[in-house]
Amino acid sequence: MTSPANHAIGALKLAVLNIDHPGVVARSTVQSACAEAIGRLQSNQPHADDLVRLYTQLFSVTPDGYLPHVTLIDSTPAKFGCVITDIDGNVVDRQVGKTIEGITEIIRLRFTRPNAEAAP
Repeated sequence: MTSPANHAIGALKLAVLNIDHPGVVARSTVQSACAEAIGRLQSNQPHADDLVRLYTQLFSVTPDGYLPHVTLIDSTPAKFGCVITDIDGNVVDRQVGKTIEGITEIIRLRFTRPNAEAAP
């Protein structure tokens, strides 16, 4: 099964082919492919692409030996959720948040050691 984005790319290629060579691909075929691609793109979760960015940012702030797992949350005001596991798969932290930056900062602070200079 192709992704909605790849489906849309294929429909656009058909449209270009129809414009360049009108007799090769029927207009109805192009219209049908475009309508289906639009439907698939619209049904795709609007923040699904943000999961890659969230995972990448979390991966950059978690120390070696820890692994982030990310998800979208539909039923709460928070859009994103994450679980951080250790090398053995034990959950060491979990967070939900409205923004990628917010969750990343919370996790970064979780793994940042207190600075001795900051003590009174």
